[in-house]
Amino acid sequence: MGQSESTDVLQVPQAVVEVNLAIISAESLLKTCYWFSRDFVCDVRNRSELIADVVLTPRHVTSAFDAASIQEAFTTSAMDFSLREKIEAKTSGIRDLLLAKAFSESGVLEDQPEGMFGDIIEETKPDSMFKILSNPQR
Repeated sequence: MGQSESTDVLQVPQAVVEVNLAIISAESLLKTCYWFSRDFVCDVRNRSELIADVVLTPRHVTSAFDAASIQEAFTTSAMDFSLREKIEAKTSGIRDLLLAKAFSESGVLEDQPEGMFGDIIEETKPDSMFKILSNPQR
């Protein structure tokens, strides 16, 4: 007697997210995949230099699988990471100056950091409650 082959294969649902690599950097995409990796297996497939598909396969299949909301959540997270990356790049000089001034004022650093630091508006108010550091008078 021959055995019949079973062709009943459980289809695992997947959500596919198209990512524009001109907007979302590779680092932001990897951070997003890592963020989703608890619940999904992320498979990144480059279609071209500017487009990638991310295939999200749930680690635990449930009947409540909603591909559209998963795609939306992934896209929102990727945009968030990308925006944070761009803001960090644009404000890193200011952050470094703030940290340097904070450490120099506390006596941790021997030398004062170079550059002007202060808030011109706050410096004009003699009774202001918030003054980080006044610029030297010229």
